[in-house]
Amino acid sequence: GTFRRIESEKKIIDWQSANSENIVPLHWPFGLEEYASIYPKNIAIVAGSKQEGKSTFLYNFIKLNMYDYQIDLYNTETGAEQMKDRFTDLGIPLDAPLNVYERYDNFADVIVPDHISVIDYLDLNSDFYLAGFEIDQMFRKLTTGIVVAGMQIPPPSTHLVRGIKKVLDRDYAYGGGLTAKRAFLYLSLSSHKLKLKHAKKPAKKNIHPENMMWSYDFSDKGDFINIQRYFGDNDEPL
Repeated sequence: GTFRRIESEKKIIDWQSANSENIVPLHWPFGLEEYASIYPKNIAIVAGSKQEGKSTFLYNFIKLNMYDYQIDLYNTETGAEQMKDRFTDLGIPLDAPLNVYERYDNFADVIVPDHISVIDYLDLNSDFYLAGFEIDQMFRKLTTGIVVAGMQIPPPSTHLVRGIKKVLDRDYAYGGGLTAKRAFLYLSLSSHKLKLKHAKKPAKKNIHPENMMWSYDFSDKGDFINIQRYFGDNDEPL
């Protein structure tokens, strides 16, 4: 058998004196702050198919907020030269007030509890089942900070529907629904469309933003252009 030490300490949550309107006024690409809000100690997941703009979304998020918050970027994907090239194309200056670190795993060990931590991206290789655990550990580390983590979505699946081939994009990253367990905000990018998959705090009480979608293209420099609200599953935004 196995044994563990009994942990009897309990941390009291003073919910009576908490301010339920203590929204962190972050700015998001696509103007998502008009539809979804986020609190301190929250996790946001930006899941994307390959070459669909995960890094572009995260870098734009940094650019929109870096003068108002302490942002730490944990990079797993590029070298310094490629990062400088991307930053320059997206208008992030050389003197940007931003900490950039190389980090590949165990992010909960290094994130600062009251900073905005951006992870590009959370890659668990073949250990997809650990995704929920890794995200949960980061959540436990946070105090007033926020984690915005990019993750990779599996390729689309193809199905025959009444004899017609249908390509179905996936909404969740590798690890499936476990990646959304701790997520207060969950975004998916695939087929040049962004879906606001989960939003636990609508910015406006009369608008429920879950599953809202936007279509987009890329400019020559790799930034988002032609952003439009998208309705339905046809090829034309309405």
